[in-house]
Amino acid sequence: MTGHVVVTGGASGIGAAVVDRLRERGHAVTVWDLAVPERGDVGHCELDVTDADAVAAAVRAAEGERGVVRHLVASHGIRGAYLPALELDPAGVRRMLDVHVVGTLLTATAVARRLVELDATRGGSVVALASTTAYRGWVNQSDYGVAKAAVRQLTENLAIEWAGLGIRVNAVAPGHTLTPMVQDMVDDGYDVGPVEARTPLGRLCAPEEIAREIVHLLLDATFTTGVCLPVDGGWTAVGR
Repeated sequence: MTGHVVVTGGASGIGAAVVDRLRERGHAVTVWDLAVPERGDVGHCELDVTDADAVAAAVRAAEGERGVVRHLVASHGIRGAYLPALELDPAGVRRMLDVHVVGTLLTATAVARRLVELDATRGGSVVALASTTAYRGWVNQSDYGVAKAAVRQLTENLAIEWAGLGIRVNAVAPGHTLTPMVQDMVDDGYDVGPVEARTPLGRLCAPEEIAREIVHLLLDATFTTGVCLPVDGGWTAVGR
């Protein structure tokens, strides 16, 4: 194997597409997810990424099964309420920030801390998932969008702190991608027509397209750190 990668949220959606691409390249993969991945050739730990002690233990458990965890893709997430700010449940907002921001911080620092303990930081890398909602203001995104903006900021902060260690930290900001979560929104009545019309490439993204960019940043972009790459069909380039 050419390296051990942990993928949070790797049982479905973008995370599952990342797992497939990493396995095609010969990497050992461990999935941290509350759900069980469909692939049988990857490790799995049923894990709540907001539980610091559980995350720390999971790093060592994964290491014992497949070797040192050198790379992390933090692709876990939950769906926003998509409500006006005046209608948001504070408990739901706290949970949103806990999963997306604290969960990304805990998983990234757990992997980095273990690499420091092993004096094996050189070549380590992390890719987090932000969102196009992390850019500018959005209606009905005072929970999910704010959380993703914080992930984008966290990416830059960790990249600066860990550059001297040899650990790169980047993020991707997917546009509307046809994941199970988005399909659930469509099934609930969400109309993607205006999204497709506003997107210069004129369609939603496939999870496999996001996965290609994630793996590139994770493994191949060896002089790139602190970047949040929009993968959105040109959405963020539209000035309206």
